[in-house]
Amino acid sequence: MNRFTQQRILNGDLDAYGEVVREHQDMLLGYALRRLSDWTLAEEVVQLTFIRAYQRLAEFRAEEEFGVWLCVTCKYLILTELEKKRRETNNLSNYREQLEVEIATALTEDMEPDFRSDQLAGLRDCVGKLGREAADLVALRYFNKRSCKEIAEQKQRTVSWVTTTLNRVRKTLRECMEKSLQSGGAS
Repeated sequence: MNRFTQQRILNGDLDAYGEVVREHQDMLLGYALRRLSDWTLAEEVVQLTFIRAYQRLAEFRAEEEFGVWLCVTCKYLILTELEKKRRETNNLSNYREQLEVEIATALTEDMEPDFRSDQLAGLRDCVGKLGREAADLVALRYFNKRSCKEIAEQKQRTVSWVTTTLNRVRKTLRECMEKSLQSGGAS
């Protein structure tokens, strides 16, 4: 990018920035996809990269290669995303087994009265607060014992989408349960 284009963008010419985005987006998407192996996540990171680059455009020196500058920005966003996924996976794995058992139990209608504890009531309440699609995924995975691959085929989604969505749902349920237990019952 030359100084003239940079100045046009800094002066608010969004069309000029659109040209720059179109010129570099395929290269940047390929770069992100090789490192993340998840198309949706790579697209999100690329979008964030262009936003970050726009916000910091005044720091760019015209004698540098803009594509390299974008890749460096993208690299740090990728590293942040990978660390976030690693932490989330570690956190979710701590609760996963217990949550799977509790969800399966909560979804069965013929539970013995002895199993109806405050925790179970809270979990049932939390599952009830999920959106329809999230509750359906929970039912398919834990009640119907479907694999993520089977769910993906049924929902016409990718396995990655199913696993990511289930991870987010488990996190939501865990937070809801923690809130419920802190308040002393179903929230």
